[in-house]
Amino acid sequence: MTTPKSHDVLIVGAGIFGLSCAYACARAGLSVLVLDANTIGSGASGGIVGALAPFTPDQWQAKKQYQRDALASAQKHWAIVDKLSGIASGYGRIGRLSPIMDERTLKLAHIRTAEAGKNWRDFTWDVIDSHSLLSADAAPFGIIHDTLSARIYPSKACASLARACVQLGVEFRENSRVMGFEPGSVFGSWGQAHATSIILAGGYEGFHLLDFHFGTQMGSGVKGQAALLDVDMGNAPQIYADGTYIVPHADGTTTVGSTSEKKWGQPYEIDHLLDDVVARARGICPTIRDAPIIQTWAGLRPMARRREPLLGAIPDAPNVFAAMGGFKIGFGLAHKIGSTLADLVQHKPTEIPKSFTVEHHLE
Repeated sequence: MTTPKSHDVLIVGAGIFGLSCAYACARAGLSVLVLDANTIGSGASGGIVGALAPFTPDQWQAKKQYQRDALASAQKHWAIVDKLSGIASGYGRIGRLSPIMDERTLKLAHIRTAEAGKNWRDFTWDVIDSHSLLSADAAPFGIIHDTLSARIYPSKACASLARACVQLGVEFRENSRVMGFEPGSVFGSWGQAHATSIILAGGYEGFHLLDFHFGTQMGSGVKGQAALLDVDMGNAPQIYADGTYIVPHADGTTTVGSTSEKKWGQPYEIDHLLDDVVARARGICPTIRDAPIIQTWAGLRPMARRREPLLGAIPDAPNVFAAMGGFKIGFGLAHKIGSTLADLVQHKPTEIPKSFTVEHHLE
């Protein structure tokens, strides 16, 4: 009987976190196998929104620094990935416009302008009176314009990263649902796969692996719906207003989204809630008012029990690590999370913001 091949790292999940971990581990010279219950990028990571936006620049703390560093290094990261893969991820640092709706927010915005100069360093958070992309009534007290925000096309970014991983020798096994794990191996209906270290990076369904291990619910899926419009806004800034993103893409389309539904019936169906989002966006941005919808998307985004990403070593499971969650901010953090996990599996020192740690989520 042939003994199954063992790898240095086995990664469960081929979404943006799993792919980013695979890429970072492969660049470190480790042999990597990635398993996915479906296909590469088929879950929430295969969406169409792709807004990479920062936390506010005030009340600075470790998680904001971690995200700022990730967003600041994203341009170089995706340029390298796209060159290696030959596939465009759609990355672009286009900035963001956010309408100011009241005097309190205006005062905060001016305070944050100074804080951005101190904490964001090379990037700005400015208050402007108006912008041609926004209708006058959409921004009664002015507009925040930041230059740190960026955009990416999620499904194309996953395709680019997966191809880059293959170029680095990463092996993929699709349609391989993992039912459980133990130190040194994971197992499913197909048998077992072995590795020195394991990284759990599944989508919302992947939380069941942690649920069983910890005896409590570690996360859930939040439904999102989005629409792709046939309108070319070039490299105009993305817009975030009234809970809605309007994201111009490099391919000449623009995405509007998304809903955040903690209660849902059919996870992949489009309904009236998306109609509401699109109508709201058209009122905010006259440029997209008459643009036709060419695609819609619905999916479940993984949200860890304390909302923020869940990263680090799994207690009582030697050499098993988690890179899960990332609700709404996953793509902006993914490549830095990949590097963090690659350091962990190599037992190198690394810092994880306290609110991202497994221990914090278990408190």
